[in-house]
This record gives sequence, structure tokens and C-alpha cells, in this order.
Amino acid sequence: MLNSVDYLGNITLDVAFAPKKFVDANPKMTQAFIDAMDDATALIAKDKKLAAEIYARSSKIKVDPVEIQDMIVDPDTRFSTVPTGMMQFSEFMHRAGSIKLKPTKWSDMFVPQLASRPGS
Repeated sequence: MLNSVDYLGNITLDVAFAPKKFVDANPKMTQAFIDAMDDATALIAKDKKLAAEIYARSSKIKVDPVEIQDMIVDPDTRFSTVPTGMMQFSEFMHRAGSIKLKPTKWSDMFVPQLASRPGS
């Protein structure tokens, strides 16, 4: 069975969005959010079982922590605050006509606080 990773590679598909006006007006809050995401990513990398248990406890639906842990350890699942494959994906979206203006670099699509990271 093929999936999106087979076609596009392991690219970032889930991102958090905020209006530029909000980000510009709230740089400390934006950085705090990024720091919290970095902490969560580090926890997942360090202790997948604990991360699954925390998710299961906080979920509004009943979910087995073992099922969550199975998803976390899947080799195609990655947790990162470094955007990956964004230029490849934006090129595809541009060719498909989904976006008119293709970014010149991946960091054009993200908050300035992420620009120093090794994204792609």
C-alpha cells in the first residue's frame, strides 16, 4: 500500500497558523509557543510511552495509549518544529495551480523565529 511519504517523502504537513499581524504584534508569545512546541517535540523523542499516555489522558475521546504509541513510533511519523520539504510541496502546489505565487525560500512561509533552523 502506498502513502504520501512514498510520493512526496517525509515532509511537514501539519503546521500551526497565525495571522502575520498577530505574530508581528506578539513576538514574545510567538516565541513562547515555539518553545513549548520544542519542549513537546523533545519529550516525544525522549519518552514515546509517556507522550502517548499524556495524549490519551488529555484527549476528549477515549483512546488507548498503546495505539497512540504505535502511531508515534511509526517510521513515517515525525515530530519536529523544523519545516521539511516545504519548497518541494510548494512547487507541487504551484504546478497544480493551487497557489499563484511560489515562495523563493521555505522560510518565506514561516515566522521569522524559525528562519535560522535547517528547514527545506
